[in-house]
Amino acid sequence: MAAHHDPESTHTPYSNLEVVSPESEYHRGQGIEVHHADHHAAHHHDDKKAQPVLIESDPTAAPFARAPSREEKIFNPYSNAPEVFVAEQQHPTPERQDVHLPPPPPTICGIRRRTFWIIAGIAAIVIIAAAVGGGVGASTNRTKQDPAGATNSAPPNSTSPTNTTRPVNRDVSIAALRWDDGASVSQFRLFFYETNNSTPNPILESAWSSDTRKWTVSAVTDPNIDTIKAATPLAASAGIPHTNTSFELVKNLYFFQPIGTLMERQSPYKEQAKVWGYDNFSGLYTASNASSLFSYWYQNFDTHLQILANFFQELGANSLSFARYVENNTIGEPWEITRQSLPISDGSSIAAAPAGSRRDLRLYLGGTDGTLKQYPYNLEKNTLGTVANTAFQLPPHTPLCVMTEDNRNWFSEATLPECARTNTGAFITHLILFASPDRRNLTLVSWNCSSGFLVQQDRINPLLKPNRTYLGLSSTSASNLTFVDQRVFVLFDEGAGPRAEEWQVPTSGAEVKTGQNGPWKLLGDVPIKLP
Repeated sequence: MAAHHDPESTHTPYSNLEVVSPESEYHRGQGIEVHHADHHAAHHHDDKKAQPVLIESDPTAAPFARAPSREEKIFNPYSNAPEVFVAEQQHPTPERQDVHLPPPPPTICGIRRRTFWIIAGIAAIVIIAAAVGGGVGASTNRTKQDPAGATNSAPPNSTSPTNTTRPVNRDVSIAALRWDDGASVSQFRLFFYETNNSTPNPILESAWSSDTRKWTVSAVTDPNIDTIKAATPLAASAGIPHTNTSFELVKNLYFFQPIGTLMERQSPYKEQAKVWGYDNFSGLYTASNASSLFSYWYQNFDTHLQILANFFQELGANSLSFARYVENNTIGEPWEITRQSLPISDGSSIAAAPAGSRRDLRLYLGGTDGTLKQYPYNLEKNTLGTVANTAFQLPPHTPLCVMTEDNRNWFSEATLPECARTNTGAFITHLILFASPDRRNLTLVSWNCSSGFLVQQDRINPLLKPNRTYLGLSSTSASNLTFVDQRVFVLFDEGAGPRAEEWQVPTSGAEVKTGQNGPWKLLGDVPIKLP
């Protein structure tokens, strides 16, 4: 559970894509349009058909805006390749000549001289080849017997194909967390699970903190005791129990058992540090066979309101279930579930992020037509708004995550667009990262109330590598609205098994705008194996 302080609190806040034109009214929002040439210029769009979704106000939250980047178009460099022509061969016309019988040719050993020398040459070549082949065979045999003397010219992280590739195991999943503890130490966690049909694997936790600055890996489950569904999705959230800062922050990890039973693993468990145990959400609900999973924890330390919500599919296609636990002033209500009928696919990806206050979310799902859909969702009122359609392809189980960005520093009070001046609309920019249908590429798209959906591919292109199959994505900014030191964890396979990388999203919302809206940065690999 994530100890992420509400912005209202007085405490210290702890991816064959068809791009829809921004002019298409069915996916366009209204509000902010930013041009980097003039940070204080804003264009307002008079689109009377597109009305902002009215969601709960958060009167004390500051308005947010964004700066767009250019849409990219990819051209095939070979689309206009010149044709190649082969000149016709010219054959001279033969002239008539008198025929004279030549003298008999000379012979050696009864064979024509030319034929004799050809046979001799072939015999010599065969003898030499046999000698060379024997030497190479002996050398190869010595090499196999002495692996210590062998060298590999490719670097360890090379993306070039090798002869040691193995089939890609797509039955893997990740989930990530970030928070700042009481000593202002940044904490990052990456949870990883890989299905192994021969030997059960545990769910692993890779942990990093800003004081030690190194990753350590430990097990969250015991494969001899805990039963885990093959290819289970993972979801994680974190927070402080009862919004009481005298308690230590707890981490919640969610996964499925073999028949789809949802389980909640928590640490510290019953205030026992570094101990994992099953909490009271475990066993209450059963997900459909193909369901994805997402978790979100909202906390307000001033009003002592907290809402813990898990999103999944109970009935498969055209359904989405919200399981919520609400606690107000330390008085908790039982878990309750709301079942929505939505045109989404069985196995739809699920992601969400705040759009206004942290109670006002945008849900990102995969429609039955295989495209990305966005739904407004008010966490406290437990209500859905009108869908926003896109043409971005998002088949079932496509890796998907969302980050948030604060661009209000690009505007003065006078130039701040209308949709960002009140809290009845969306004023935070979303950065939506998802894989292509073949998992060979990633796409980054931004969304806000001004520009709708815009491709931001130039921000991640330097990080994309060939010969990768992208298996999972997870961000650390779901509920904490921390615009500093945001991370995205990318799970992929280059033929030698799954690996994880850590990408950094540039800081936004600061007085110094250096790097804001710029390229993302690769921080390095994250270990996902036990030592």
